[in-house]
Amino acid sequence: MKNMKIIKNIKNPAAMTAIFCACFLLTACFLMFMPVNGEHQIYNNFVRLHVLANSDTDHDQKLKLDVRDYILGDIAELTQNCTNSREAAEKINAALSDIESNAKNFVNQKGYDYNIKAVLSKETYPTRTYEDFNGERFYFPSGTYQSLKIIIGGGSGENWWCVLFPPICLTGSQAKQTKIEDELAVAGYSSDQINVLKRDKGNKYVVRFKILEVLSDLFK
Repeated sequence: MKNMKIIKNIKNPAAMTAIFCACFLLTACFLMFMPVNGEHQIYNNFVRLHVLANSDTDHDQKLKLDVRDYILGDIAELTQNCTNSREAAEKINAALSDIESNAKNFVNQKGYDYNIKAVLSKETYPTRTYEDFNGERFYFPSGTYQSLKIIIGGGSGENWWCVLFPPICLTGSQAKQTKIEDELAVAGYSSDQINVLKRDKGNKYVVRFKILEVLSDLFK
């Protein structure tokens, strides 16, 4: 009897319309998160940095930023001759033990006895916007990126994340002279891919439903 009711509902035009709409919305919601316009290359061509503080106390948060600055300088020197993220990741992976020990020595010099753990893996990042010294803003979509995670002590404090390669997150005088677009170009990003990352000056990033593009082509 239940099967008969289901068959009758399927034959009902209103029920069929409701089912179609539900399937359409579910498909659209799924596809909206699929990379379009070369976004998948954005994910693949970056090495991100994720620093976790020991705790949320003021001194642990200050130490997190000090470690961040140290790691940015250390990795920039390590990867300075790399032309793509694969080379950068390989060098970072080969140097993980040195990165750990050097960072631990740095932390000890700051008066702390925290352990340091360095891990290179795939991580999911939220959407972030970065700005260079010219005020140019770049939008980094949420997604899964190759990531160097630095865990300080218990790693239970507030996170800090940025981009290691290309080296667009610098500190001090370097940050004042760094143009993000130039660093992206050196790392092999095309003009179209750079435009995907831009948020202003007429190059806004727009999420598009692939299914709507297909339907649009069908009715042309």
